[in-house]
Amino acid sequence: MNKQNRIEIPLCLTITDLVFEGEKTATFSFHLPANLELDPIPGQYFMLWLPGDDEIPISISQIENNEKIQFTICSKGQTSANFLRMNKGDLVGLRGPYGNGFDISDKEVAIIIAGGMGIAPLRFIISTLISRTQKKILLIHGARTHDELFFKEELNNTDIDIRYCTDDGSFGFHGFPTIILEEILQKAQQKNLSHEIYSCGPEKMLKGILDIVNQFNLEKNAQFSLADRYIRCGFGICGSCYLDGVGLSICRDGPVFRGDVLQKITDFGSFGRNANGSKYPL
Repeated sequence: MNKQNRIEIPLCLTITDLVFEGEKTATFSFHLPANLELDPIPGQYFMLWLPGDDEIPISISQIENNEKIQFTICSKGQTSANFLRMNKGDLVGLRGPYGNGFDISDKEVAIIIAGGMGIAPLRFIISTLISRTQKKILLIHGARTHDELFFKEELNNTDIDIRYCTDDGSFGFHGFPTIILEEILQKAQQKNLSHEIYSCGPEKMLKGILDIVNQFNLEKNAQFSLADRYIRCGFGICGSCYLDGVGLSICRDGPVFRGDVLQKITDFGSFGRNANGSKYPL
């Protein structure tokens, strides 16, 4: 039987499980056919097609034994809202995986920073680091409020060190993940430990993280997922996710970039792009 490592034409799969993480957020599970050997990398994404509607890019939230794959979707637009109206047993078209994901480095400590929905793609790198390495893993998990700290119970059942924070102070530290990160890096500098930093979340938060890692000369050790930006085609031809200053596209060259690359992107942290490629202020 021929094995396939990427789905190029939407493959319709049945939703085998559907769990609401919050009022407007749900995790969808699918069983992958035996003829697929996708072996995706944490941080990569699929295009998910809702028959009769449209398709949207969604980062992989989790995969188990190349058999069960999960995607966590937040209602942000019409298509994502329609996804949340679906039920177990409904069909969804999948193509992918696409893009470049996170690298697993030889650094001693992995610092993972999640802002809001950014925890969904980072969930995959967390499980990969736990299963494949002996690294010390520190997660800074931030959200606007307690109810948006998704996967908290699952994460609490691991041995990783977790620092929670909320914008409104309803759980954990009252403040932003960047404040905790700066304190951790200051202490780590004294211990002379090597760090790799993984982050995903709102772009304003990512810009704050980049500014901090620059202070510690760690920009080459920091990986950022721009999964929150608009992606349309998945091939780098439509221009909707073009990055000013570097000539790269998020869908093809990302969505994960290192800090030294992000430094060269002139609109990073300032502008996004809409469906027709036009810029708008963040």
